Amino acid sequence: MKTIIIACGAGVATSTIIVDRVNTLLRENNIQAKIIQCMIGDIDGHADSADVIVTSMKLDKKYNAPVIMGLSFITGIGKEETEKELLDYLG
Repeated sequence: MKTIIIACGAGVATSTIIVDRVNTLLRENNIQAKIIQCMIGDIDGHADSADVIVTSMKLDKKYNAPVIMGLSFITGIGKEETEKELLDYLG
């Protein structure tokens, strides 16, 4: 099972919306994944187990897992491209 970290500044509002949208995407594509919702500052504690990281903010630090800017899950602009990118990493 793949692990997705979904992070935002406070780990509450924005990431909750992204988690909801990603869960819908996973269901629609019959993919099981573990989602870890956290603050940007908490990514380090989970990064070793992550297959992909989705954030609402630009990250200055590099991780072994690919990082996807998930703001399109909130705005809807470019959402299809972001969904495809995430699915490709989970594939």
